[in-house]
Amino acid sequence: MSKVVNLKIPKPTFDQNRLKTLCVWIDQNINRSIGWAELSAQSGMGHLELQREFGAQLHTSPMQWIRSRRRELEQTTLAELFVRQSQLPEKLIHKTN
Repeated sequence: MSKVVNLKIPKPTFDQNRLKTLCVWIDQNINRSIGWAELSAQSGMGHLELQREFGAQLHTSPMQWIRSRRRELEQTTLAELFVRQSQLPEKLIHKTN
């Protein structure tokens, strides 16, 4: 009778630079539609691997992360516009007749 040997196969380690590079690429392309095919092509990962790595590293899905980044950008842009407007001379903001 042969003995059963339990081998522990190490889980593949993920290159965090790949995810970081993908996130930078997403930020650079945030103003246009980004689909799964592009995410896969840019990262070299398949759909399921992308889901798994975003979940493990960023605790969200890729598409949810993209939506969050877009909201952050919108809020930052609105805040910057408000600051710029508050720095305008008073006579430009409230035109008097």
